[in-house]
Amino acid sequence: MAKRVKYLSQVVAHLEKKYGAEKAQAIMDKALLRYEQIVEDNKDEPREYHMHTRQRIYPSIAVFDAMLSEGVDRSEAADFVVGYYKWRASGLAPKIRAIFKIPGLYKVVPKFFFNMTQKSFGPQMGFASTDKYLSKTEMRFNMVACPYQEKCVQYGCPEIVRGFCDADDICYGNMHPKISWDRTKTLGHGYDVCDFKVRIKR
Repeated sequence: MAKRVKYLSQVVAHLEKKYGAEKAQAIMDKALLRYEQIVEDNKDEPREYHMHTRQRIYPSIAVFDAMLSEGVDRSEAADFVVGYYKWRASGLAPKIRAIFKIPGLYKVVPKFFFNMTQKSFGPQMGFASTDKYLSKTEMRFNMVACPYQEKCVQYGCPEIVRGFCDADDICYGNMHPKISWDRTKTLGHGYDVCDFKVRIKR
């Protein structure tokens, strides 16, 4: 199963670039085993969780733990995992910007973003949000529970959560010149909430 996870297949080249082929392989051998162990630990979780847990969260934890077991300094391992996830996001950002080059499409962003997040980041996937608001020009809500935060804390690596948060900024921070991405704090950066806000600039 682990070898079919895109995160794990793509991270190899990044590990090799930083540590060389031999150490990268040692890290990956342990990461694959760790990933399978974490999946087994959580085998009873709802299938709806998997797009987040098995594709993103558990691979990140597995690589981080494997790096530590191979003697990598904790802060260095965290920076690597955070940087790698931000690299993954950097590939999606230009695709999002390209979509919104369609004339007038930016006007649907608040509604689209609100609906998308409620569907893909809703209670059925382990998230919880409050203070939801949607109008034609603005959407906002506060994310108060997040499996990215909860699972990383559970497995003792809260310092890597910021990478997931920063990836949002990369993907959505420059969607369109007339769209403002106004989130100011996140759980992964030590706050008590992620204050999502997207609005059309006046």
